[in-house]
Amino acid sequence: TALGGATCDTLGLGFEGGVLSCSVTCTAFDTSACTLATGDSSPTPDATVLQSGSGGVLLRGTVLTPTGILSPGEVLIIGDTITCVAADCTQEAQADSVTWVETNGIISPGLIDSHNHMSYNFLPEWVPTQLYQNRYQWADEPDYEEFILPYSAHRSANSHFCPASKWGELRSLVHGTTTMQGQPSASGSCINGWVRNANLYHGLGYDHMRGTTASVRDLTDSDAQTLVDAFESPTEPTTRYHVHMAEGFANDNILEEFDSYAGRDPRTNRHAGVNLTDWGTTIMIHAIPLTTDQITEVAASESKIVWSPSSNIALYGVTAPIQAILQAGILVGLGPDWTPSGEDDMIAEMRYAHAFGQSNAISELTSRKIWEMSTMDGAEVLGLGDYIGRLEAGMRADVVVIGRTGVDPYGAIMDARPQDVRLVFINGEGFYGDAQLQALFQRNDSCESFVACGTAKFICVSDPDSSVTMAADTYVDIRTQLYNILEGIGYPVEEQYGRGDELLELISCP
Repeated sequence: TALGGATCDTLGLGFEGGVLSCSVTCTAFDTSACTLATGDSSPTPDATVLQSGSGGVLLRGTVLTPTGILSPGEVLIIGDTITCVAADCTQEAQADSVTWVETNGIISPGLIDSHNHMSYNFLPEWVPTQLYQNRYQWADEPDYEEFILPYSAHRSANSHFCPASKWGELRSLVHGTTTMQGQPSASGSCINGWVRNANLYHGLGYDHMRGTTASVRDLTDSDAQTLVDAFESPTEPTTRYHVHMAEGFANDNILEEFDSYAGRDPRTNRHAGVNLTDWGTTIMIHAIPLTTDQITEVAASESKIVWSPSSNIALYGVTAPIQAILQAGILVGLGPDWTPSGEDDMIAEMRYAHAFGQSNAISELTSRKIWEMSTMDGAEVLGLGDYIGRLEAGMRADVVVIGRTGVDPYGAIMDARPQDVRLVFINGEGFYGDAQLQALFQRNDSCESFVACGTAKFICVSDPDSSVTMAADTYVDIRTQLYNILEGIGYPVEEQYGRGDELLELISCP
């Protein structure tokens, strides 16, 4: 049996709730062939309002807590904070005066995307003509350079960066993501809009994160000292430093990147002896060729890893040794990387990760573990675990409700389609959700109507009272700007790309 270009040992088909499901055993595959992660979930009836109120909301449904499943369970949100997570929150202070909702769904912390290049996420999949050995090879590929040209020609200008970044945030929002590590520079305040950005503008204390997309082998003695000073700052220390670590498996010195970062680079002016993992701040993104000894070092230093399996497999045909990484007790977050080579959203990436684990017999990759990587573990990876990632009293109210049910609620989240994302709260405000709930939970009076695969929704895009760049733009405004960039409308003749139909919509429907 051929599936996605790979030879598969077995192929099992099933039919559940009107949707084809399948299970495979193969070494490499295209998970688009499998539509469900578990095959046991189905959509649920609409949410119903049990009581109208103000000042907060009491959500009732299947609640995913750090210690397990509450079914039925309740989550009480007052203002921007979760004040109760229990089987019954109705007797808590102020519970009697807020809106009560029977969600008929799964209540989870908002999803956390631990790595993404969000400003590229208006571009569809780039299909390379070959597999590469490392990231430096495809980055110099003429086909790739032409593919991203409508954006790269002016990516540092607000005319391109802002609508592209806004679109990336909105694509995350409508798929249940509330926080992402997505933009490594303070390129513009336009990224301070909706989804929390872990690099800046996350609204959870000071900006604690630094990072680089350059090769870690380029870090000089001076660079290393600057980082050490930041790690040891007595006032606002850098607690997370994200790097693209060894994205690839051969050539271009990709195998030397870890040892260089760990202070073992023999070249002059390369901080020999200064091991930058020693402060426990490092987030290693990709980390594909880690050896057993290096994995032991990562674990001992309490460094973190971000796993992006869909992008890795698409570009290199291999991914990080995730089983050994998890067995070593290393904290791992999940991230799609970006739409040109990874899955289009976090739920799809979760589904891909689960299928990868199933096909490669990785017992550690349970549906619950993948959910943890996408919520509580992701929050810790990004240094925001004191505020988000868990449904617990005292945490910020970043919450997503998924309108599905099943024997395995964690798997049901991975099975979710865009229309199943029922409500998305950030800081206790409703940014997105089912249309019949708009009057109760919309963030402000400027929210718009939206349709997700035939299901009526509301989406809160503009905020005319905000000083953020482009804050008054609607969903349609942002889409028009990106369409014009791809098509070339209003741009010089050399930028008449005629590619408007390539715009990746906020939601892709079957």
